[in-house]
Amino acid sequence: MSTNSFAATMKTDVCLTFDVEFTIGGAFSDPANKQPVSERSVFCDVDGESQGLGFILNTLSKHKLTATFFVEALNFHYFGDSPMSDIAKTILAAGHDVQLHLHPCWRHFRMEDWQTQLSSIPPNDSMAERSTEDIREIIQEGMQAFARWGIAKPIAIRTGGLQVDKTVYHVMQELGVPLASNIGVAISPPINSELHFSSGRHSIAGVLEMPVLSYCDLSFRQKKHLKSLTITGSSWSETRHLLNNAVRKNISPVVILSHPSEFVKHRDVQYTQLAPNRLNQSRFKTLCLFLEKNQQHFNVLTFTKGHSCWQAQQEEQALLSVTTGMTIRRMLENKFNDTF
Repeated sequence: MSTNSFAATMKTDVCLTFDVEFTIGGAFSDPANKQPVSERSVFCDVDGESQGLGFILNTLSKHKLTATFFVEALNFHYFGDSPMSDIAKTILAAGHDVQLHLHPCWRHFRMEDWQTQLSSIPPNDSMAERSTEDIREIIQEGMQAFARWGIAKPIAIRTGGLQVDKTVYHVMQELGVPLASNIGVAISPPINSELHFSSGRHSIAGVLEMPVLSYCDLSFRQKKHLKSLTITGSSWSETRHLLNNAVRKNISPVVILSHPSEFVKHRDVQYTQLAPNRLNQSRFKTLCLFLEKNQQHFNVLTFTKGHSCWQAQQEEQALLSVTTGMTIRRMLENKFNDTF
């Protein structure tokens, strides 16, 4: 894209965000034979080299970029504090931002007989449609875990599965958590339609929400199919197109979502058979190089650094889109990558 095409535009903030979480590993569906998986599902070692979190940290370091890692805290109900505490400290030592991620399904392990309770009390992994008291208790458990780990009080939260409703924001405001990235309308549209934000920043009950950017990849008449901007789900041509158009239309920040486990192919839920996901790794490397070389247009920053400049609510933004050709090429690219 030529420099002239960016004339009279402001820099666009870009937030590279990663949800760092352990996996249930099939334990809820087959408790007799499966168990949750901790570090193996985050570091994703292949032949002694981390193709998950290690790959991410090395790539960011190479291009002198920083990212926000939403670290899941409620897994302590099964694993105790040590595994995820050590991972959070590794991320901080590399110079990145650590904020709070919450998957309430881990609370099922509070019951000693959790296996026998699965049929009568199904694990609930949603933060939406809960009482104020329940949400408060869940968030406080996560914050207390951070305190035990020696991690600073979070200033941002991302709910598990991007499942959220207005009550979550009211409790966040009460507990002094000013920022959120809980919305991805193409992944889990909130029940409250007024929360269907596709980009930018929005004040909800006194909390500033930065949704994962969602865009239209296919449309027919008045119907639009939406997709959220992720490394594994969006091609590089789509990502570049969306970033460039965000600059043109002054949409900021652009929040991109990924997980360490997306940079490997795993053939089983226990993460025992892993191979590097070369397509996703290539997409991320190319994105980081692009952002490094286009600093005149993009400001890559963390939620902590953005807190001071994200004080005003941004006006509602037009929904970004990609071409049908880009969508078809991405579908073929992902299908080929999944098959081989």
